[in-house]
Amino acid sequence: MIWWPLSLPYQRPVQYSAPMKRARYAACGLLGLIAPLAVARGVSPYLPLNLDPSIEQQIERVLILGEKAVLTRPIATATVLDALPVACQKDVTVCNEVRRYLARYMRNAGVTEAIVEASTASGADKTIPNRYGLTTKSNWEAIARGYWQPADYALLSLGAVAYQGDLVPDGTMLSLGLDVVQLDIGYRAHWLSPFTDSAMLLSTHAPTMPSITLSNYRPLTRLGLHYEAFMASMSETHQIDFEGAPRTGRPRLSGLHVSIEPASGWSLGINRELQYGGAGRPGSISDLLRAFFSPSRYDNTNAQLTSDQQFGNQLASITSSMVFPGRVPFSLYMEYAGEDTSAGKNYLLGNSALSVGIRFPRLWRRFDLTIELSEWQNAWYVNGVYGDGLTNKGNVIGHWAGDERQFNSATGARSGMIRLGWDAPFGGTVDGRIRAL
Repeated sequence: MIWWPLSLPYQRPVQYSAPMKRARYAACGLLGLIAPLAVARGVSPYLPLNLDPSIEQQIERVLILGEKAVLTRPIATATVLDALPVACQKDVTVCNEVRRYLARYMRNAGVTEAIVEASTASGADKTIPNRYGLTTKSNWEAIARGYWQPADYALLSLGAVAYQGDLVPDGTMLSLGLDVVQLDIGYRAHWLSPFTDSAMLLSTHAPTMPSITLSNYRPLTRLGLHYEAFMASMSETHQIDFEGAPRTGRPRLSGLHVSIEPASGWSLGINRELQYGGAGRPGSISDLLRAFFSPSRYDNTNAQLTSDQQFGNQLASITSSMVFPGRVPFSLYMEYAGEDTSAGKNYLLGNSALSVGIRFPRLWRRFDLTIELSEWQNAWYVNGVYGDGLTNKGNVIGHWAGDERQFNSATGARSGMIRLGWDAPFGGTVDGRIRAL
């Protein structure tokens, strides 16, 4: 496989920049046999997330066929490169399509996405699920992404999602570091769930927030440890309860993801998310650490705390994804989440939410199928300290269904999604998706 050296070049860290000639392929292949696996690679760009459905479905298919269980998104280009050797043994056609797409990232600089969409709608104005705040009243949308990589350990990405009424600089960030610790500064999307149509804690339903993120795309230790830690700034709100009155400020949002791979094709992870600060409320690092390690003492389930003494808003989830290889491979995944703690115990999740999903990347040669179901209790996306709840620019940052309620109503719900894809023999893909709430 001539692409294998791209995922494991050991003389020099992974090159997503300079073009490779045939001689370099041969040299990298030889070095890959004799160099130690511990040699670090450089930073990796991220693939689009809910921006280009056709190629994103193909990438998801490659990951399942390559036995890569994904718990967070966006997905690093290097992760897909590492999945190609196994996936190509099972589906050469989709492998070649993904290879051609990834070739866009193999230069010093380039434009990876340039998309323009037009639409029309009637009736009530609705926020379209997972589209960065896009609503049905917008008659157009434009997406552009590009990059410049001056060195293996530095990458400047430029991106934007524009539609009627807003421009979101999603994908605009500076990335520095290695495969085991990559620093991203800017508008990096975060998706803390193995699900493709929803995420209880954090998704792309609301516009992307500016953030600082530390993560790795190469697994650490024999357990395959992955981590992602970030701190973001949310949009301004006039509903922060402090000192007996609603005040104006910009809350912060911090999150942590840690996962392991106990066996090939199986990932198990935990996520924490904390909304805090703004309008003079406590927001120091020490405040954050105290609330992180002792959530039941500082959240709103503690009846002894006043509103001013509460740290803010806390959520957590446990996620798992398992790939089952075989003649008909599929991926089975789940998410168990909670809003605050329960019974004053740090290890118990309150106001629970349970989601299960299954995905078949290939059925009857030309089809793929995804089914996802969720159910949650009534305290999600509302909070006594933050009157606007867990929102950014007016949109819930988690499950898209949170925007379908009467605003700020503490209402539980069930949701379901079925998606059927068809690889047309004349080229391209056709998707049908049904959501129920």
